Parts: sequence; structure tokens; C-alpha cells
Amino acid sequence: MSTSVAPTESASGMESFAALFEESLSRQDMRSGEVISAEVVRFDHNFVIVNAGLKSESFIPIEEFKNDVGELEVNVGDFVSVAIESLENGYGDTILSRDKAKRLASWLALEKAMESGELVTGTVNGKVKGGLTVLT
Repeated sequence: MSTSVAPTESASGMESFAALFEESLSRQDMRSGEVISAEVVRFDHNFVIVNAGLKSESFIPIEEFKNDVGELEVNVGDFVSVAIESLENGYGDTILSRDKAKRLASWLALEKAMESGELVTGTVNGKVKGGLTVLT
């Protein structure tokens, strides 16, 4: 007596699993320092929780989302640029930073301005070993 077992997955289900698997493999190529997009999911006391499509949501200090006057610059559902600080911190969490992403974007804009010879205005706000720090 033989029994045949019918497959429980449909062809479209297998294709969708294969697509998800391929997407997860492409996400593994991410490195520390890379800037990615993340969706603001909710606010929790001192943190903004974002979903960047990684294995878990990430908690970013709410201060990184406030402007100079202390007002929150984002709402739930907004997409923001964040930098990967660490893909895993020992507890399985991915550490993301909005401040690092903003600094990198500013740096790239300054490099572009330098290459094109564009004049950049800013306010000097400090002195460091290699020169000055400037708010643009």
C-alpha cells in the first residue's frame, strides 16, 4: 500500500518565497556605514521605532529626529534616511542612526559643491584639530 502526499505549496507560493529569499540575500550585502531608507513605525517614550526591512525594527533616539528648536520633524509613515551603525549588536538588534545619515548627506553635498566650484555659506560653530566645524 502506497500513499502519495500532495504538495501543500502552490507554484505561486513557491515563487513568492523564492523572491523573498533572494531579497533577503541582497540585504545581507549591507555594511556598516551604508545609508538606507526606513519607515517610521511608531514613537515610544524616548525612541522612534523604524522599519528598514531588516530582521527586526530598530529603535533610534528621538533626539535624532528633532530640529534646532526641539520640534519633531517626522510622523508615522514617513520614510527617512538612516545609516547602519551595526548589523548586529550581540542582542540581535540592528543599530541605525539618523544623525550619521544626515552628516554623510551633508558631506557628499559639500564634496559636490567643491567639485563644481559652488560657493557654500555657513556658520562657524567650533574649532577642531584639523580646522573648523561649520553649520551649513
